[in-house]
Amino acid sequence: MNGFIARLDARSSGAARFLALAGLVGLVVLTVITIADVLMRWLFNSPIDGVADIARLIVAINIAAFFPLALAERHHIAIGFLGKALGPRIHAWLEVLASLVTSVFFLALGWQFILYTDELQASGETTWLLGIPVAPWWAVVTLFLLICIPVQLIVFLARWRAAMAGAPEDSGDGSAHSVPESEY
Repeated sequence: MNGFIARLDARSSGAARFLALAGLVGLVVLTVITIADVLMRWLFNSPIDGVADIARLIVAINIAAFFPLALAERHHIAIGFLGKALGPRIHAWLEVLASLVTSVFFLALGWQFILYTDELQASGETTWLLGIPVAPWWAVVTLFLLICIPVQLIVFLARWRAAMAGAPEDSGDGSAHSVPESEY
């Protein structure tokens, strides 16, 4: 079972890296579009119409693309001083509790984004200048946030496994390894 969870953890991290790479490519595309718009304004006094419309849609997708990787590699805010002060066993169980709360949070967030995307679809909302329907873009954002749920559940299982073994799963630096007792 431990090997299975470790393999799941590694695979979810790999998939999350791929998704974050897609988000990075989107950021590069947005940067190129923005530079082109600035150059067109400066050189020819003729901006590219709709850059702001496209930018707000691309930014939403790009931000959402990084969430699964942040969860998979444990790059999130953690207050570990209490757990470290109480010892490795309690620290491990506090990490399990934090992972459970994060799982529930992303479940609720995903549900709310499903409702929001449905609302956008029903209202037929479009961008201001170009008239691009925004619901499909927010559907992608919603999908990326829904991907966070199984990723975080895998983190929860890995932390549960570590707590059962009696030590925190990782040091919070993004590496999925046990923390040596000397760090406490």
